[in-house]
Amino acid sequence: MKRSAVLVLLALSLVATATALGGCITINAPKTPVTVPADKPITAEKPVGGVAAGDNVAAVWTDGSLYLATVQAVDGDQITVKYADDSSIKTVNSADVKMIIPQTWAVGDKVLAVWSAGRFYSGSVVEASGTTYKIKWDDGSAASEVTADKIIAQ
Repeated sequence: MKRSAVLVLLALSLVATATALGGCITINAPKTPVTVPADKPITAEKPVGGVAAGDNVAAVWTDGSLYLATVQAVDGDQITVKYADDSSIKTVNSADVKMIIPQTWAVGDKVLAVWSAGRFYSGSVVEASGTTYKIKWDDGSAASEVTADKIIAQ
């Protein structure tokens, strides 16, 4: 019941913000509940579905793989990110960035999760414990625990 009340308040807040800005919004509800970390409140400066400086994301590197990165700046559809594995900075197209929205995953969900050197690999959730999930990797590597802030949908 507590989660429902939070979601209702969040929806009302979004509607009030859209009304104040003279526009409208469309909310596509995810299949699983989304948790919004207390240290990342939704603000009017950050467009719904957009990224802002300081956000953790999965960003494509020159090898075509996704790596954990932090947004440094946003200029239109160009996003400057700092990669977690080697601290290199690169500007990429917004189409090459996936937001990481910590959410509740279920056993059997196919995901992309950080395994080594900040790189995302494909696997399946085999165990859930709070905000930590045991991932069985598709390449046959031993299962390992990954926190929700390093997992995205496959």
